[in-house]
Amino acid sequence: CLPRLFQPRSCCRRLSVLQCVAVMAASLKDTRLDVDLEKVAPTNSPSAVSHHDLNTIAEKDDVASKGETSAPIGWTSFLASNREIVVLPLSLLILIIFTSVELDSKRPLASEGAAVLLITALWWFTEVLPLTITSLLPMVLYPMLGVASVKALSAKFFKGTTFLFVAGFFIGLAVERWDLHTRVVCTIVRRAGSRIELVIGGFMLSVWLLSMWISNTATILCMLPMAQAFLGSLPAGHERFQSCFLLAVGYAATIGGIATPVGTPTNGIFMSQFSEFWPEQGSFSFATFMLCATPLSFMLLLVVWLGFCSIFVWASKERIPVDQGIFEDMRAKLGKLTFEQIVVTADLTLLVVLWFTGSRINDFPGWRSVVFEDMNSAAVGLALTLPLFFVPCGARLPQAMQRCIGEDRCLSRAPGPIVPRNILDWPAIKDGFRWEILFVFGGGAIIADGTVRSGLAAWVAEQLASMAIGDYLFLISVTFVICFVTEVVSNMATLAIFGSIIATTASMKGLDPVKYLLGVCFASSFAFMLPMAGGPNMVVYSTGKVPVATMAKFGLILNFVAIFLGGSYIALVLPSLLGPYQNLGAPVAG
Repeated sequence: CLPRLFQPRSCCRRLSVLQCVAVMAASLKDTRLDVDLEKVAPTNSPSAVSHHDLNTIAEKDDVASKGETSAPIGWTSFLASNREIVVLPLSLLILIIFTSVELDSKRPLASEGAAVLLITALWWFTEVLPLTITSLLPMVLYPMLGVASVKALSAKFFKGTTFLFVAGFFIGLAVERWDLHTRVVCTIVRRAGSRIELVIGGFMLSVWLLSMWISNTATILCMLPMAQAFLGSLPAGHERFQSCFLLAVGYAATIGGIATPVGTPTNGIFMSQFSEFWPEQGSFSFATFMLCATPLSFMLLLVVWLGFCSIFVWASKERIPVDQGIFEDMRAKLGKLTFEQIVVTADLTLLVVLWFTGSRINDFPGWRSVVFEDMNSAAVGLALTLPLFFVPCGARLPQAMQRCIGEDRCLSRAPGPIVPRNILDWPAIKDGFRWEILFVFGGGAIIADGTVRSGLAAWVAEQLASMAIGDYLFLISVTFVICFVTEVVSNMATLAIFGSIIATTASMKGLDPVKYLLGVCFASSFAFMLPMAGGPNMVVYSTGKVPVATMAKFGLILNFVAIFLGGSYIALVLPSLLGPYQNLGAPVAG
């Protein structure tokens, strides 16, 4: 947590460790909520939470107990409010030192590559500027130090994976605009019956499924009113159950994002890095990624559900009642399935099928190799989401068509002041479109390319490869480091910094670099301990029902479970699922 000392926060006297963590969590809310929350819910969504709301709630643990308030402490407070006074001179010192020495005579640009990586990492870690702005820094430093030209770097900034996430944003915004995610959660939970463990499983399963395709944060926000209504129906004395229930559902959203290439931005960065490091392979298969990631994601979901039920249901002497009337009332308020929801469901279903079958699956070559060989998953995504800007909403259909569909399905009620015209209207969704993530994608791609191109990745890999450590222990060590780094650092920045180095190290040790790159990608999402570690964590913390101590305790346990379960899965199961992507050789710079 040392990098977080440079946050614009005053200090508190005699704060406990957990209260200090809460202070740091609040100080990180702006940048992490802008970028690391992935595709954040649009501000005109009924389930959206404004920055002001989260900022207000995040202040709850910023002061000590019994009314003890924070007070500035001299130079510490001054530095906390003026991080650039420390960060800029330190960046200049790094630049002078590393351009004055030669790390490796065989790789003369490795020192310059190290300077750029360390300075960018310092700016990312301390967040002296928003992640979005810092992502542009390598575009200046690499050409200035002679590592790569602006022309070469510009080609890396926007890749096919970038447009894959643009398509993901569009379909996610369509789901959110027409409240389809709320209907999915309500439908699954209603079918769980009156057994409390099945209700818990229904909430977690629906959130897990939705977070594969739309923002983890938007998913947890849409679920929150239903969850709080359910918890409000419980008799007094179940406060600890309520706290951990919200935590379990929040973890389900984070875990669900692991399962698909569009589930979380780190997965998109992996897809981009794979295409960059092994260009002769083309893009990583959408189906293969899901085949590799979904089993691990489901196992983690099952662990969280079993752990929660073991402690709070099966080991509890008191039975927790379930009022199914709450869910029936919610279902009644939703009304019939609307025309817009039908269109979005059909579009999303077709899109998933085309994504999944477009690339090679064993002996099946994929439909793209037959009809549109030059299309990739990004082009397919745009081909199915752009038409949503032309499809009229139900209220604008001809009267005869409305009567055929059902007039009560064509009311076209959408949140916000803008009267809906089409399934997607740019004025209505533009505030929810997260351009910042695309910039961080680009910055991460440039860092990955520069680290390999300069020879820095190979130099670091040589040092690490000399360590006498076996495959499994090395994999567990990598997962451990990434897991705890991503608790305090943006998960996208973590993968951008470590991905190329770990993949190159694996190749030099005679191990599978793709397996290790996937391991870094998965571990970057193992962030369960702290509110600022991810969007779902911050949202459940903002309810005021989940103390930082509870999140830290259960999150630490889940971190270690994820490290050993994930490490074992990657070591023992993943090689058999990678198929043609095994043992591809060392990463190269394009």
